[in-house]
Amino acid sequence: AACSPVSAGAMAAGRGKRTEMTDISAALRTFASKGRPTKEEQAQRRQLFQKVIQYLTIGIDMSPVFSDVIMNAHTTDVATKKMLYHYITHYAQANADLALLTVNTLQKDCREEDPVIRGLALRSMASMRVPDLVEYLIDAIRLGLKDADSYPRKTAAMGVLKVHDLAPEALAETEILEEVRRMLISDRDASVVANCLIVLREIDGEAAVATKQNVYGLINRIKDFSQWSQVTILETVALYKPADKTETFDVMNALEDRLQSSNSAVVLGTVKVFLHATLSLPDVHQQVFERLKAPLFTLANAGAAETAYAVWAHLHLLVMRAPPLFAMDYKSFFCRGSDAPAVKKLKIEMLTAVADDVNTYDIVSELCEYVTDVDTVIAREGVKAVGRIALDGDQNVGGIVDRLLQFVEYNQEHITAETLVQVKDLVRKHPKWIDQCVVAVSGIEVETIVEPEAKAALVYLYGEFGAFMPEAPYMLEPLLDEFDEEESEEVRLELLASAMKLFFKRAPEMRDMLGKALAAGTNDANQDVHDRALMYARMLHRDPEAASRVIAGYKEGVANFTDGAGFADKFATQIFDEFNSLSVLYRKPAFLFTDDKPVAVPRTPEIIEVAAGGGNGESAMMRDSLIDFSDEPVAAASSSKSSPLDDLLGTPGGGGAHGGGGGSGPGSSHNLLDLLDVPMDSATPTKASTPQTREPLALHPSPSLDAASFQARWSALPPAPGCAAGPRVLTLGANA
Repeated sequence: AACSPVSAGAMAAGRGKRTEMTDISAALRTFASKGRPTKEEQAQRRQLFQKVIQYLTIGIDMSPVFSDVIMNAHTTDVATKKMLYHYITHYAQANADLALLTVNTLQKDCREEDPVIRGLALRSMASMRVPDLVEYLIDAIRLGLKDADSYPRKTAAMGVLKVHDLAPEALAETEILEEVRRMLISDRDASVVANCLIVLREIDGEAAVATKQNVYGLINRIKDFSQWSQVTILETVALYKPADKTETFDVMNALEDRLQSSNSAVVLGTVKVFLHATLSLPDVHQQVFERLKAPLFTLANAGAAETAYAVWAHLHLLVMRAPPLFAMDYKSFFCRGSDAPAVKKLKIEMLTAVADDVNTYDIVSELCEYVTDVDTVIAREGVKAVGRIALDGDQNVGGIVDRLLQFVEYNQEHITAETLVQVKDLVRKHPKWIDQCVVAVSGIEVETIVEPEAKAALVYLYGEFGAFMPEAPYMLEPLLDEFDEEESEEVRLELLASAMKLFFKRAPEMRDMLGKALAAGTNDANQDVHDRALMYARMLHRDPEAASRVIAGYKEGVANFTDGAGFADKFATQIFDEFNSLSVLYRKPAFLFTDDKPVAVPRTPEIIEVAAGGGNGESAMMRDSLIDFSDEPVAAASSSKSSPLDDLLGTPGGGGAHGGGGGSGPGSSHNLLDLLDVPMDSATPTKASTPQTREPLALHPSPSLDAASFQARWSALPPAPGCAAGPRVLTLGANA
């Protein structure tokens, strides 16, 4: 049968590849047979090796010419040697049998006259990572560590780490590690010492290397090392604990000139040494802060954008750690037009931190300029900074509060939104500014606020201070009418809370609106909103007077806000310990973004019991809470006396628990929830029931339930009070 054109083409291509492979093999053998090639022949062999490496790089299998490549190992051309070692290392990792063929060649090259060839051969042997070659590799490393030239010595030092990773037991049986420790102190070449330091930090541990002898030897020679080696040395020195104050000053004096380095890593590494060495000396520690400011400011303003951000991030950490020490340098934190947005954000936060009685108004004036920045992020940060200064200031911040409230007049959506958030926090902590803040926000149209956080803040102000704002109920009305259309859960929750607060202050105006809000909330698909609305409804049904005290009662000023505290505040000490690392830039400790996470301590499940609170079996939680924990219907308890709220709602007071005159009891002529038109379904009882004595609740430590049983029990449950639909069908399994 005749072959198709495609098959014929494939066969021709295969024959072409085999022919080319044969040609390469023949050429390699030809060059290997020449003992003293000319310069032209060396150039041709170099081009041939380049072709082999090129094919290898694009994925063509060049292992058939392995033996021919090895035959050319006697070449003295360094470029050809590098390509030959690359070829050997590549195929030796995948085929240990081929690696054994290279041992004699590499051992011979480890004794070459050229130190570069000796170092390359040793590096290639260590890079093959073949367990069968460990014995030969250890012998080569012994020879390399005693080499007269520095290149083979530093290559052998790094080879020790590869042997430790491949066969640590075999390395422990030799004297090689002791030789590396000796070289760390006595070797005359700085690059060899740097490699020995890296190896020992990995094998012995960073703290074990930071001995007095090693640290003093490294500090005295630190100028001989490269900049990146200096960084490693400084990391080691930072782990050393000086014995006394005199030794601390000796270490700092020896490293003083490293603060003038042009490399930011060296400067920050030196800063870390100074800070850690003086932690136990508070007076010296403060002087160190003063000494470090000048080099850090110089480096932050002179480097590239990336370097500048890294330095400013470390400055930010220092400022947050000791703000008063930077109060006199507040002008250094003023933003420049060339600063990146991330740097501007850091500077604004630092300006807020260093504000004190002397510089506050200068700082606030500068921050007000940032509010009109074209970058909305920076504008928001400016408003937020002014708000924080007003929030944290003492009694003399009236002018700052005026500046903050003036931002409302800018008629910029993002500025107004951020201002509302700050005003909400301000009146919660400093009630003395309520009058001014209420006047300022009274003219804001709710429809113009789009951001959920700002809208929630405005709704909070209407609910909390609605007694002083005549238009408050009517500003909330359109939002309550569109309760179902509001997308933000935060806003819906705040609408429920504000409607309740205003109801207790201005009941005639809010009665219908509150009824609509509770009805919409109990039918909300969001569980939090549904539960909040249902809780409010039950509180009103059980005891409106108690609900008024809980929801609309007197509130003291908030001392501190902890809800906005992030990782930088929670892990400040740990981030400081990880100075000069990515932890400072990410503003979180290393275990949160690396694999080295702390192991969670397993906790034994405990039996949780509800202790009885009296002879009737009622617990303390049941007795003090407005939520019904027992099997008793919601309205079983009633108020024993009338209240102004009962009179306002038209519910007669008087009567006992089983009488007919309780304002919210079963005998009331008007039920408060009926007036609000909130569907309570089966929650409304016909008569009070006697509380049942309950056994202490014990939870099973390891509960389990198969999917079929769970679905059957879930489907059998009755609809929850206030829910529009019945129980939902849940799917358990791989797609759950």
